[in-house]
Amino acid sequence: MEEIEFSSLIVDIITDYKETIKLIVDVGGKLDKTYNGLIYRPPGLIEINDYNDVYIIGDLHGDFNTLLEILSTEDLFNRLENDNVKIVFLGDYVDRGDQQLEVLTSVLYLKSLYPDKVVILRGNHEAPPLLLPYPHDFSAVLRSVYGTEKGIMIYRLFFRLFQRLPILARIPGKILLLHGGPPSSVLDALSFEEAFSIGYPSIDDNVLEEILWNDPVDADITLQESPRGAGYLFGRKVTERALELSGTKYIVRAHEPSFYGYKVNHDGKVITLFDAKIPAYGIFSAAYLKISREAEIEEGIDGYIVTI
Repeated sequence: MEEIEFSSLIVDIITDYKETIKLIVDVGGKLDKTYNGLIYRPPGLIEINDYNDVYIIGDLHGDFNTLLEILSTEDLFNRLENDNVKIVFLGDYVDRGDQQLEVLTSVLYLKSLYPDKVVILRGNHEAPPLLLPYPHDFSAVLRSVYGTEKGIMIYRLFFRLFQRLPILARIPGKILLLHGGPPSSVLDALSFEEAFSIGYPSIDDNVLEEILWNDPVDADITLQESPRGAGYLFGRKVTERALELSGTKYIVRAHEPSFYGYKVNHDGKVITLFDAKIPAYGIFSAAYLKISREAEIEEGIDGYIVTI
């Protein structure tokens, strides 16, 4: 599949609201399944165990052109079809950008085609009902595309799907992947499962909020109230404990805009990726991370960041 063909298929799906609904339903049946190389652990962890290369992509916020640029630059239309690669999307597909529906449809379509190779994590803009972000203009986009009645109906379907998205992924021994940051529960928990609600009937509300909203800071703090109005700012102690419990060496997350498309905190242990080029925010660069099974990561993983 080539970029032009892919773009055309996305337009065809969006144009016919019935195809959009069909895609939502199809992907909904694939989110909580175990596949070759991807093990699902309820209520929201994906273990990535079998891969040659993993590509990690941050916030897209409706930036369809950057998504296409990444897929094309890395020949991922071909590699997904023929190679043992994985793509992890870190959330925030909608709101802010001009092509929110195109981005979300693309991510879901890739999951539909390659359920064993694509991981779709939840961001704070794939929000819980009582913690809506600002702006949250995705519903307005759907109404403008499909009309009020169909737009509201399709938004409800997407919103239900958002509630079922995994909240974190793990490459054992290497990387913990999530949207915002580790929850404060890591400080007192005795196990990874306890800290992240893994194996529990549902995700603890506070754990979910913090995973979606937390931000790292290099200041000498453990936890501090976030200026976002949700979640916390977290320091090195939280990172160190999260890595210890999860059996990983690095945290890769999204959530924060960066002039360079990425930033590094906590002595290289926390990498932030942002892939929405938003000129109004002064952001003209995007960054993703590409790491192979054989990658030497003891000295850090920032060398595997690709900027575009």
